Amino acid sequence: MNSKILFFVAFIAVFAGLFGVANNYLAKPPPATATSTPVIAEKPTVTYTVWRAKHTLNKGQAISASDVTRELMTEKEAHNNGINKDITLDFNSTTLLNTTIKSGDLVLPENQVTPKQAGYLTLITREGMTLYPLTINTNNLIDNYIQPGDFIDIMAISSPETNLASATTRINSFSKVQANLFMQHVHVLSIQNSNSAIDPEVSTAKAAQITIVIEVHPDDLAKLALAQRTMYLEIYRSQQYRRTPNIQINDVIRGYNGVTELRG
Repeated sequence: MNSKILFFVAFIAVFAGLFGVANNYLAKPPPATATSTPVIAEKPTVTYTVWRAKHTLNKGQAISASDVTRELMTEKEAHNNGINKDITLDFNSTTLLNTTIKSGDLVLPENQVTPKQAGYLTLITREGMTLYPLTINTNNLIDNYIQPGDFIDIMAISSPETNLASATTRINSFSKVQANLFMQHVHVLSIQNSNSAIDPEVSTAKAAQITIVIEVHPDDLAKLALAQRTMYLEIYRSQQYRRTPNIQINDVIRGYNGVTELRG
């Protein structure tokens, strides 16, 4: 009797335990299915370096880093301004602005012009002045001694009887030959064909020529044109003279009374 009761009680206990385990299992929610969310990489922000004028920049002036301020511009804003790369400016003292830029406006490379670009000489020509291409022989010209921006004096050797424009002209009479200061303190804007050094053994028959672009008053154009075709011209850096150079042949050859040959 006791064994049957114990068996029955044990059976009930086992059944209750199995029922509890089953109930707990069925009560658990199903495991959540892991879903992977794609990671979208953010597009990096693109900016461009630009420059703005701190104050009004005048046409014909050179600019320095102190005249502009550097800033970063978004890609969209840059494209709206026609910019698709970083802006690089030339702060060389010989590079000039070809237009006036107002304070706060962008300064672009196309607003600058270098000495080798068209329009540069016009920018550096003073108001009321004009340009003249003066061609001279290089026999007595010291290489690299005269540079653009210098001021020169023009000396002229002339004769009323002989055209001395050519360096190889032979003079049969010195009686009226003279040398004088033709023009003084003339501004040199450009030197062309100046790539040959001075050679002391070069023959005068093969004298090289060089063109000096000078700034003169329009009233001097006719005088220069005539002088270049009738006189032998030489240039020197501007000097201070104790007396104005005006030399006759007798000041050089004392007691001259014969026929001598002169090569310019």
